[in-house]
Amino acid sequence: MEIILFSSNKHKANEIENIFSNYKIRLYTDFIEPFDVFENGNNFKENALLKVESLKNELDSNMLKNYILMAEDSGICIEKLDNKPGIYSARYAKIKDFSDKESILILEDCKDSENLQRVISELESKNLKSSPAIFISCVAVYKNDRFLSTHGFLSGEVVTKISGENGFGYDPIFIPKGFEKTLASLSQKQKDSISHRFRALELMRLLLK
Repeated sequence: MEIILFSSNKHKANEIENIFSNYKIRLYTDFIEPFDVFENGNNFKENALLKVESLKNELDSNMLKNYILMAEDSGICIEKLDNKPGIYSARYAKIKDFSDKESILILEDCKDSENLQRVISELESKNLKSSPAIFISCVAVYKNDRFLSTHGFLSGEVVTKISGENGFGYDPIFIPKGFEKTLASLSQKQKDSISHRFRALELMRLLLK
């Protein structure tokens, strides 16, 4: 069985294929032109389901019997920043007013370096060098006329010192619980074995058995 992933990120596809070893992972852009989804959900689950449902609606209905559709939404919640940026993790640096959801949703994603600097600046403005934080991932799937979803979590803390070159997103400032190094300082194998995405995907793999 093959999985069509709503992503253009080959790194993410490879990460998923390592877990779903009995499946072939295909990027949705192998089948149709890229398109955007208006992610106006209130949480990671709602946004992940929006993505997979939009993918279902864009694909030829005859394909749906032969493929599993998958999407994922993830982000980081930082305790000392009122659990921000949350579902807006990808565009955090550009957000001026978190209460203005309509304006937030039309923003483009920021560079990783911009988001990291926003977190560091916000913590430093509170005279903080770290804060408890949690990464959250939700994986949504469409198979046999059913929608399924699973969550994965990774607890730790964010710090104001950037370290490591192996990760992306907020990995260079996030130290997982039980570790002394940031996610970006760990090997890919180490990271994949503990990541929030791995945990959500592993649960989904079990559901699809």
